[in-house]
Amino acid sequence: MRFGFLWLAPALCVAVACGSDGGDSGGNNGGSSGNGGTGGSGNGGSGAEPSYATNGPGACDGSWRAANDDFCHADCAIDDCKRVAQRPVDSCCVLIGEPGKGTSPNISRTTDTIDYSDPTGGPPNLSCFTGDPPGTKPSKLVTMEGVVEAFSNGCDLGNVKIEVYTVDNDPNSATYRDKLELIGTPVVTDDFEVVQEADDDCPDELVDNRKYVYADVPTYTELMVITKSSDESGAGGAPLWRTLYTYNLYITEDDPDFDAGSNTYTRDQRALADSDFQLIPTVALGSPISAGNGAIGGEVHDCDNIRIQNARVDINKVRAAVSYFNDDEYNPLPESGRNEVGTGRTAIWSALNVEPGVARVAATGLMDIDGTQTLVTLGYYDVRIYADAVTSLTFRGRRPFQ
Repeated sequence: MRFGFLWLAPALCVAVACGSDGGDSGGNNGGSSGNGGTGGSGNGGSGAEPSYATNGPGACDGSWRAANDDFCHADCAIDDCKRVAQRPVDSCCVLIGEPGKGTSPNISRTTDTIDYSDPTGGPPNLSCFTGDPPGTKPSKLVTMEGVVEAFSNGCDLGNVKIEVYTVDNDPNSATYRDKLELIGTPVVTDDFEVVQEADDDCPDELVDNRKYVYADVPTYTELMVITKSSDESGAGGAPLWRTLYTYNLYITEDDPDFDAGSNTYTRDQRALADSDFQLIPTVALGSPISAGNGAIGGEVHDCDNIRIQNARVDINKVRAAVSYFNDDEYNPLPESGRNEVGTGRTAIWSALNVEPGVARVAATGLMDIDGTQTLVTLGYYDVRIYADAVTSLTFRGRRPFQ
């Protein structure tokens, strides 16, 4: 299956209409006021109390906290509170637009996708956000393997280099959240078997994905995966693949993708065609990503790694727009009708045109807890936005280091 959680396609979104609230410079809501709350809650910027259960006022006047955010709200400070009118929810110290605007206001698990779904339709599992953080075990080395696929364009996934790094967790370090130490030996997809998949846009209507095998990857360790071109082999000497930084690789022995018998962890990787980095944002925003800026995107999952619908996401840095995507698992595209609703069946979100540096990403939603509609956090993650590159982050509950 080919799909790209981040990148867009023509005709589905124009100008900044893809933004969840029109971005930081106004957009489709003008950036001047909040929207009426669910079930009678007041305007987000007016300081009115919402009608659902929360943890009380947030760090900004007129904001309110999620009910389950004690693990991430100690000493919370938000540098810029002027956006609280648009984003009245303080979720793990990030201002986010109010959830619950759709016809089904509460968060729910996706039940029918190939990946990351729960056919039983059970309630989201948020238990990892309360009590002690998840436990750890002694780290050991395992083999990571899978298939490398393109986000959007790309008919031959050759020439992709894969690197795995540890991540700097010291908030006092100048390289906080940057890659730290290289793990094992990088691999290049040219050295591995082709796995063909149907694609009407490719010659012979087939795309040549590539298998990969990466040895000596540690468990119970926060890791980052980088995919990029192995050389400058594109047109005019440009790289074929844009650098993609993927956070939140954390291998545990109880992960369903870990096979203890073979000591192998299965994980597919994505590569982003260099041409798509500017072409598709131009379609989405009406202009390319500014030189030196980057983008970020991913999915929202619960503590069981199941996709979550009706979640809203944002970052604590200026961005042009936040987009949520349609329900097509095979060809996910941004859907402007979800701007204030949040994630759909594929749980995909993205934020475009972000200046480099450390950013906190957080998610929120509404959930029925013991008969009370409750504002909940779906987690946070500190990442680094890289110049002229893409950062990938999928929420998967709370990690031991949070």
